[in-house]
Amino acid sequence: MAPWTLETISLTMPQLGNRRRTVRILLPPRYHCLTDRRYALLIMQDGHNLFDPRTSAFGMHWRIRETMESLSAAGKNPRIIIAGVDCNHDRGGLARLDEYSPWVNDSIEQEISRARGVDTKAGGEGAAYLAFIADTLLPLLRRRYRTIESPSATGIAGSSMGALFSLYALYSRPDLFSVCGAFSPALWFAKKQLAVFVRDRFRPDLAVYLDIGTRETSDANKPDFPERYLRDTLELRDELLELGMPAANLKFVLEEGADHSEHSWARRFPGFLLWILNRFSMGNDDSPSHRM
Repeated sequence: MAPWTLETISLTMPQLGNRRRTVRILLPPRYHCLTDRRYALLIMQDGHNLFDPRTSAFGMHWRIRETMESLSAAGKNPRIIIAGVDCNHDRGGLARLDEYSPWVNDSIEQEISRARGVDTKAGGEGAAYLAFIADTLLPLLRRRYRTIESPSATGIAGSSMGALFSLYALYSRPDLFSVCGAFSPALWFAKKQLAVFVRDRFRPDLAVYLDIGTRETSDANKPDFPERYLRDTLELRDELLELGMPAANLKFVLEEGADHSEHSWARRFPGFLLWILNRFSMGNDDSPSHRM
């Protein structure tokens, strides 16, 4: 069985002061040989954590390549390209919070202990980061790789703050994305702002994968974090349904005992992947799912 292959590119981000950013692209087996095939596209945040424990911030990764190769070995062969964008590692990773939220949290040092004495507020660059994805990254991926150029075959996903951003991106740019994956969303960062944003821009045709564990935390020194993560995610699920989201367009997963880590997201990623491939097949004639 031919392997899935990983390519790496480095881009300038003109929307964010010409910062440099690494993007990691996972390509299906024989991609460069099967030149008549086109592929769905999934853009993910925290790309350094997705494919290799050696590049991961915490020494563990999502095992995405391993998942894809297991599916290929089982004869399913998902027709999808996955592009992972590294986060902003500056200021000990706190700059990541800036890029992943269009809204400012004015009391970040009260929310997470690691921000104390470093930052009093965070966020505010999410719109510029989305502009980078929409106007710089996505056009490059379309030019360089044979993707299906339709929102019905394009998704965006991430975990924690990356999940918050992915929800924002979905409802900001339905002309680009039809589905998002929100793994353990850090809704605490901008809960009210996101709720208003989703209500104002809600569309029943967009699809959301949403999951949460019962032991999630972003600060071990704050015992209320697991309850906040769980409550906020359940409230978002209920809000989407109350707004009129069809049950078929919302996939919700609650994992008992799961924590806020790449190990947990790796366990849930295969279910998410199969679900979005089915979503893509419903919206595009050149669908990947029946060839999985």
